[in-house]
Amino acid sequence: MDGASHGAAGSARRTVRGRRRAAALALCLGVAAVVLATPAGATRRESPRRAPTGRAFYLAPDHMASAQPGDLIWSAPFRAVPGAQAWKVLYHSRALNGSDIAVSGVVVAPTDAPPAGGRPVISWAHGTHGIADQCAPSRTADMVSRLPSIGKLVAQGYVVAATDYEGLGTPETHPYLVGESEARGVLDIARVARRLPQTHASNSTLVWGQSQGGQAALFAGEIAPSYAPDLQLLGVVSGAPVTDTAAMFPTAATIPGTLGFVVMGMVGAQAAYPSAKVSDVLTPAAQQQLKIVDEKCYGAVLSAFKQPVDHVIARNPSDVPPFPAIFASDTPGRAPTAAPMLVYQGLSDDVVYQVFTDKYVAKVCALGDTVAYTTFSGKDHYEENDAAQNDVLEWMRARLATLPAPSTC
Repeated sequence: MDGASHGAAGSARRTVRGRRRAAALALCLGVAAVVLATPAGATRRESPRRAPTGRAFYLAPDHMASAQPGDLIWSAPFRAVPGAQAWKVLYHSRALNGSDIAVSGVVVAPTDAPPAGGRPVISWAHGTHGIADQCAPSRTADMVSRLPSIGKLVAQGYVVAATDYEGLGTPETHPYLVGESEARGVLDIARVARRLPQTHASNSTLVWGQSQGGQAALFAGEIAPSYAPDLQLLGVVSGAPVTDTAAMFPTAATIPGTLGFVVMGMVGAQAAYPSAKVSDVLTPAAQQQLKIVDEKCYGAVLSAFKQPVDHVIARNPSDVPPFPAIFASDTPGRAPTAAPMLVYQGLSDDVVYQVFTDKYVAKVCALGDTVAYTTFSGKDHYEENDAAQNDVLEWMRARLATLPAPSTC
């Protein structure tokens, strides 16, 4: 190598070293800027990880770092409806024992330009699908198109968040009809909607659910001020809600056609409260059939346990501690709800009977809650959502407009 070449090479090496020093300095300054920009005592949230595909989507990372409820673990694009975009999400929530858990669901947002101040969020709470992971709504490719009034909600500018609930889709057992567990999933996915920048979601939130989801919605209204004070809960809509498990479960345990609900309820209670033992309620023969609860959705479970009662129930759960105490804790209406409520009921509903909904409304009216209660003649459990659609949309628009909420109390 001649002197000129050697000098050029040395110059090049000095240039590279200079660039590396500059890059290192820039990196240090960037890190320092992030540290200085983070308020003292605040927790910096890590960027969500890249989502795996298939069933691995529902498996939280090994050694998942603890995070705040509603923080996103990962998301992936999901099939939407015209005028919308959607994401399947896995997010942080809290089990009743305080542990950090992963919960799945779907978030849907309009594709048009957002309004100033962001879009309001409706957190939808689904009815009974079952306990098996395959029954999680987000595992159905066309889930978004099945959400109630989804086309109208998107056209009216709402972001819709729909949780699967704890343990449904993800590992562990779904605490079926455990009201506060359901409510935490419902409120936390409303927080998730704000973590997705493409949604332009605000903290203005409405909760809507039916049947099991009606119970979830009512509990969400009760716990929101303490569990999710960052959300501005404008209203709660609940259709044919499960409101009195202390009466519903013992009654269902005497009817062959509803024994499947009892079995799922016992399994769900045991998932949330380890002292509650399914084996204390079910016969040995019924316990041998429990595998179907982990493998099939609610229709197959109801069919499998449609048997003579004494083939399934050894002891009525109302007589077996701690189930009576659990039923009492999973019955809404024990605390006032600050947000106004709309409750609706089909008068031909033979799954959740009108008498239970009437009793609930009377109870919360006595607490001082603001409740608009409407019924639909001739509508059963599977028709009342469609019947209530226009009333629900009008009632939610009025809450966003800050109009005084009507009450039938």
